[in-house]
Amino acid sequence: MMRLGALLFAALLTMFMAGCSEKNYFKPEIVQGSINYDGELPAPIAEIGYHSATLENGQVVTDKGLSSYRLPKGYRFIAQSGDRIVAAGDCLPNIVFNVKTGKKRKIDLSRRILAAIFIPSSNKIAYLIEGNKYGIYDYESQKVVAQYSSDIALTSDIRIASPMMLEQLVLIPTLDGKLVILDGDGAKLREIVVGKGENFNNVIFLDVIGNRLVAATPHRIISVSPKMMDAQNMEISDVIFLQSGIYILSKDGTVYLCDENLKIEKKKKFPFAHFVGAIYGEFLYLIEKQGYVIATDSDLVTANIFELPDDIDDWFFAAKDTIYYEKYYFKLHQ
Repeated sequence: MMRLGALLFAALLTMFMAGCSEKNYFKPEIVQGSINYDGELPAPIAEIGYHSATLENGQVVTDKGLSSYRLPKGYRFIAQSGDRIVAAGDCLPNIVFNVKTGKKRKIDLSRRILAAIFIPSSNKIAYLIEGNKYGIYDYESQKVVAQYSSDIALTSDIRIASPMMLEQLVLIPTLDGKLVILDGDGAKLREIVVGKGENFNNVIFLDVIGNRLVAATPHRIISVSPKMMDAQNMEISDVIFLQSGIYILSKDGTVYLCDENLKIEKKKKFPFAHFVGAIYGEFLYLIEKQGYVIATDSDLVTANIFELPDDIDDWFFAAKDTIYYEKYYFKLHQ
């Protein structure tokens, strides 16, 4: 019996290894050229956020570029308003850090902040913390104004969308696939279910243009207007929401161009592509994990492919026209 068990285990192991060896990767037949790094950051990326990357030396990269300030040791950037930054770290208290004076003010919450936003014209922040609790905190009086608990999320995607303001309302995405709407005093007005029932179900994308709200989890995307809500179920890598339409990058290597109601108008598949990010400019630039930039026109008709110096298998951040990878960066000259 032991011999049979050993043989069975060996057979299963062989099958598993064979399956792994047959895994397919994106490999374009034609590569138009190569892209070299334009420069080097002062330190490697330590952690990425929804709109930022924090370096190991405490400097921060956002869509405004590299910061001149440094966060206190061990802290990671969460949100900013003027000179004030919400920062968090493992086994460290959450803080509001003033980059001009260097002063820190403790945020007295029980768990690490995962996402936050400063509420304009107030001393308050809207927050989401570990454990899938969210609410509003007054950092001047160091008091919780309102706090709520959502369903426990055992797993979450590393991409956690940030809260945002919609006029006087606060929109907070949760780890269990919901979008919660609070007023400025913390009263809960409404919940919108973005995704449900899956693992890694946190909201990874949230944006509003005009009267249209678009939000997505890794498994579902919704588009909400004052009159109706539309949805598409698919495995999602990333979303780009523009006035002219919505691009959805799927995990099977397909890029979809949808109208504002999520009706698919055009699509283009890049077999076995694994998208890790995208930038929209003169072209739609798709960043592929095996180390390629795919530049396609806005109608997804033609595509030129360029090779990067490395595979993308570590910290990666894209902002405006610049790609940051580990301790290097390059600009997409648009």
